[in-house]
Amino acid sequence: FGSALSPVELSVNESAVGVAKYARESGGLGPVRKWDNLVHLLRGSAPYIELHQNSIMVIHVSSELNDSEFQNAMNDIATLHVLGVKIVLVASVRSQVQIRLDDQEQIFVRGMRVTGSDELKAVQAEAGIARSRIEAALARGLGSSGLIGRTGGRNRVGVDVVSSNGFFVARPIGVLDGIDLGATGAVRSVESTKVLRHLDNREIVLFTPLGYSASGDTYNVRTEEIAAKAAPALRASKLIFLTDGHELVFNKQHDTSLCCRRVQSLRLDDAKRLVQYKQNLLSQQGKEKKAAAAQLIDLCDWSVKALQRGVVRAHLVPPSQGSLLQELYTRDGAGTLIASDIYEGIRTAKPEDLDSILALIAPLEQDGTLIQRPRDQLRTDIAAGCYYVIAREQLPIACAMLKRLDSHGKAAELGCLVVDSQYRNLAKGDALLSYLERVAIANKITHLFALSTRTMQWFIERGFEEVDFESLPSDRRNSYDTSRMPKIYRKTLRSDRHVDLEECFWTTRSSYEADSYSSTESLSSSSASWLFDQQQSRAISQQEKIGFNSVVPETGQNEKSAALKEDDLCGDGQVEIR
Repeated sequence: FGSALSPVELSVNESAVGVAKYARESGGLGPVRKWDNLVHLLRGSAPYIELHQNSIMVIHVSSELNDSEFQNAMNDIATLHVLGVKIVLVASVRSQVQIRLDDQEQIFVRGMRVTGSDELKAVQAEAGIARSRIEAALARGLGSSGLIGRTGGRNRVGVDVVSSNGFFVARPIGVLDGIDLGATGAVRSVESTKVLRHLDNREIVLFTPLGYSASGDTYNVRTEEIAAKAAPALRASKLIFLTDGHELVFNKQHDTSLCCRRVQSLRLDDAKRLVQYKQNLLSQQGKEKKAAAAQLIDLCDWSVKALQRGVVRAHLVPPSQGSLLQELYTRDGAGTLIASDIYEGIRTAKPEDLDSILALIAPLEQDGTLIQRPRDQLRTDIAAGCYYVIAREQLPIACAMLKRLDSHGKAAELGCLVVDSQYRNLAKGDALLSYLERVAIANKITHLFALSTRTMQWFIERGFEEVDFESLPSDRRNSYDTSRMPKIYRKTLRSDRHVDLEECFWTTRSSYEADSYSSTESLSSSSASWLFDQQQSRAISQQEKIGFNSVVPETGQNEKSAALKEDDLCGDGQVEIR
């Protein structure tokens, strides 16, 4: 007791150093493998990190998170900030207000609380507490508790949070159904210039339910509405709702193989129909799930509203450990993605489209870019449902063929992908390719082939890999054109979620590219995004869109019936709440 410690030599003796391959760690038995998972994770996440850098995301935080879920969410948000995402937080306090007013009778009109003086005081108190909790959690940031004390917090990755009475202007809702809602308000306008100034200064902007009018009145505003209106006003890339933990899942009435699996993605029209299906969905839920189901469908409704105003994607994410990061930086995600419809005008070709399709492909056949197609065969393929077009004012401006290649139904060929010269550099080819990939996935196709002599790079950039002749299904090898010797490319199809993420990359990439390509077996374009040009696109009927109603009769899987059908991907009655 009380004796000195033995002296230790801290330097390394140069005579003790040698050279070896795959050095062992202290106590190790071979090559270092402990960091393999980390290396794999970082490499896999790198494209998403670059994609989301400097993008604006509006994140709505549910009031029903427990302390652990709340801290997990704040840690994820701090990590997003470090990765370069500009974050707007919207904090709900509905549950806390309800608890505070539990001994008082509450009146709700169309889901909105009638806000009197007592209710407003409760909202003000809980909004202040929520703000304090968020500021404290993000001030702590990502610091290591074991080092903060020793370094004075220098290792801390803290985040500056700013809130203001001037980020949005509120107005009273007034009287609904004969009832005066008092101080219950709505968003009149979002002061985007002020918000963007703080985001550019690397600060997180915080909204609470408290809104103020120009006359100085205070209102209780639904935070879901604030988030759904702030996202398009700020030109946010994403609107994210952190839920109370409930999720959309496929029910038993659909596909038993999908039963109870999370709905990973919805197109905009899918989400619209799900909202319209709300009452039917609620009737299928037990008493304990009915309120959760109503809340989740309401979030879908607010997501739809935001997407219709120009937001590209919305997400419903449960508050589990790391779920927000997993949703944004991995392929499989952790929640449900709702994406804008980039398939406006895409439909199955009709017999009366034959002349328009001929007009598209004839110049390319003449200069040798496309292989000459017998007109009778073209007419037969169109009648069989193998051709698809993008139509504008009823006239096709792009076309493509999608046909089965084997009797097992696992392979299909993409061909004759042509975009009118006036509409190239508008990402029409990318949109048509994504659409056809969804059709193929719905038909259980796992490999998509394309043959080309000139557009090799275009296919490679979209996930195709060059394969040898033997990789072609035997039936297709028999009809291979040995005089042209086109190169063979193949893409492995996985899920709609993978297509969603690829669309996210090419719609972002296309904002910067201006390159277009021509193909031997197909002609397409990649360039400036047409995603937001909704006024330039003609809305097609619901029957012509992938997602619900089939417009191509189901066919066999032999050569005589090679068309793929547009299958139900997420139809009415297929979704329930978990």
